Amino acid sequence: ASPTESPTVDNSSDIPVRIATLKTKSIQKRNKWFPKLQFVLKDTNKAKISGVTITLAWMDVDEVTRNGTVTKTTNNKGRAVLKLPKFKTSGSKAVNNVEVSVVEIDGGNGYNYNAELNQKDSDQCPVFSNNCPVKVISLD
Repeated sequence: ASPTESPTVDNSSDIPVRIATLKTKSIQKRNKWFPKLQFVLKDTNKAKISGVTITLAWMDVDEVTRNGTVTKTTNNKGRAVLKLPKFKTSGSKAVNNVEVSVVEIDGGNGYNYNAELNQKDSDQCPVFSNNCPVKVISLD
């Protein structure tokens, strides 16, 4: 989106879509763990939106330099759960923190993703917005 673009839709039928809920957690099993992100997407009318494709980029922030992308489509409740790969909890290839960012949220025809309307984090900044583009998930 260009800086001159208005956040409200005037002459278009596209409805803004936002991340209404984002829950993150780390799941540990034996000597490995993986980050898990649960999204609920809604439009500005508070309706849950199905069929939205979420693509995230991830990379470890430790020394291992692994990275990749994951993609998932929201279900009929507007929910998508994205699981990242497993990481080791100890040893030379241990990863304790993974950085996640949004590559794309594609609602298809009639919907337009607006990151500035997303759920706010503890700093009152909308998650995955221009001012808060990444989220770090740590091994608990």
